[in-house]
Amino acid sequence: MTDRQVTDATGITPEEYEKAKKIAESMRPEYSDEELEFSRAVMEVRQAMMNVGNYRRALLESPEKELSSILNALDGGYTPPSPGGDPVANPNTLPTGRNLYGINAESVPTRSAWEKGKSLAQNTIDLYRRRHNDSIPRQVSYTLWSSEFIETEGATIAQVLYMLGVEPLYDSFGRVTDVRLISSEDLGRPRIDVLVQTSGQLRDIAASRLFLIDRAVKMASAANDESYPNYVSDGVRETERLLTEKGITPKDARKMSSYRVFGGVNGSYGSGIQGMVEASDRWKSSSEVARVYLNNMGAYYGSEEDWENFSANVFESAMARTDIVVQPRQSNTWGALSLDHVYEFMGGLNLAVKEVTGKDPDAYMSDYRNRNRSRMQELREAIGVESRTTIFNPSYISEKMKGGAGDADAIAETITNTFGWNVMKPDAIDDRIWNEIYETYVKDKYNLGVRRHFEDVNPAALEEITAVMMESSRRGMWNASDSQLADIAELHTDLVRQFSASCSGFVCDNPSLKEFIAGNVSDKKASEYREAIHKAREVSAEAGMVLKKESMDKSADTRTTAIGNVAALILAAAFVSGVVIIIIRRRKKN
Repeated sequence: MTDRQVTDATGITPEEYEKAKKIAESMRPEYSDEELEFSRAVMEVRQAMMNVGNYRRALLESPEKELSSILNALDGGYTPPSPGGDPVANPNTLPTGRNLYGINAESVPTRSAWEKGKSLAQNTIDLYRRRHNDSIPRQVSYTLWSSEFIETEGATIAQVLYMLGVEPLYDSFGRVTDVRLISSEDLGRPRIDVLVQTSGQLRDIAASRLFLIDRAVKMASAANDESYPNYVSDGVRETERLLTEKGITPKDARKMSSYRVFGGVNGSYGSGIQGMVEASDRWKSSSEVARVYLNNMGAYYGSEEDWENFSANVFESAMARTDIVVQPRQSNTWGALSLDHVYEFMGGLNLAVKEVTGKDPDAYMSDYRNRNRSRMQELREAIGVESRTTIFNPSYISEKMKGGAGDADAIAETITNTFGWNVMKPDAIDDRIWNEIYETYVKDKYNLGVRRHFEDVNPAALEEITAVMMESSRRGMWNASDSQLADIAELHTDLVRQFSASCSGFVCDNPSLKEFIAGNVSDKKASEYREAIHKAREVSAEAGMVLKKESMDKSADTRTTAIGNVAALILAAAFVSGVVIIIIRRRKKN
């Protein structure tokens, strides 16, 4: 592509380009922030337009390069390095098939991430003030993920620090070695308390950054501010009071009152609530789900000395003043609906806060997908945009229908995750969404031949979709009409009779749902449907598949912990046995 073609395609005049190039090359301080930002944007657009052919070629070459790299690596060959991440946000990841590298955690947040984090933190405050009569949030709870940490170079950690009114200190090598207070006058607002839940992967690769946050909390809580209130010190005192009321000794309560960094107990990598959410006949209210989340995510990871320490009620007490929950999103490859970990972590935290405080917090996503225009996005907006552009979009559905069973599964998973969000934050999913799912996948409003396609490539996926819709109505999440329920039940029972039951948690392992579905079809079809479910369960049992007992104890938190402990013991025993066998064999050879 020529310079002239690039200019025509972008709408940037030659004069604007020359000015932007001059600014970008010099970066002299006399240029304003707006001019510097404009110059960077122009240069990035130009680079993208000039290389669009190269990007396309690299994408087409990637599958072959991945296979060649695997074979070369297995043969002991060298695999060249490459940054990881979203190829739309960072085309330097192309071609794939290279050895992905992450980041030097000690350099995080980088200077550019710090500026981005400050802007997003202020954006969060402004959003909250507009929604709440100019009030300042007292506490903001963040989720930290390793992928976002790497790709944004710690922008969410920067948000956490700036909320506290603390800034990073850099050494001559660009490493963040410490933090210091921003003066109350320079900050121009109250110091805002935080709570951080870390994913297991982030915890493993960036422990020092969690220690940094812990140090920042202690520093902010001790700040002697006069110009504005200090919500961090207020929050620490409130946590200490709550802990003593719950029976913690005054000494321990004082020590744990500043704990603000939490994650999975026993070094786990998940919250343990996804399976519980989908086994929805085994809990009566979302409070039970919230309690499992609080029990499973309450390990403290803020210091080396107390690493992984768990004490009942600390996590709960630490979030008692939360007004906002924030989830990062840095990739174009997933969204709030398409990835179940979003409702697991962000939704789980939201539900836990509601359980503890009695109020539903605001929920925002840190949208980093456009590196030059990062912004905070309300969860409801994010879900609305994603649903309209994917599962309700006839062009998207048509493209998915060109694929096979996996693409059908992806649609079913998105609708299952919609149910998950309905449990975690009911006001994010309203009747309009479920009505649109009904019109699109049951009534086939776009005349795409949806039912026939699912029957051809993956009838189990459509069984799952219809079962999830029925369960959302059974639990009172969707105010479906009698005619809608009859249509869905008819389709679901037809699929089960014709193709057998897929025996997912919704389809086979929910007796309450089974009877609800049977109650919305004729007696004859209900009898045939029940018999089909019974036969499918028998086949699964004979094949050695483990099915959950319908009479399973409803104490999910106890069950989750017990299963996790048993699995850990079995794995540990197997590992030790393997090591012993290897040692014995080596000794015999010697």
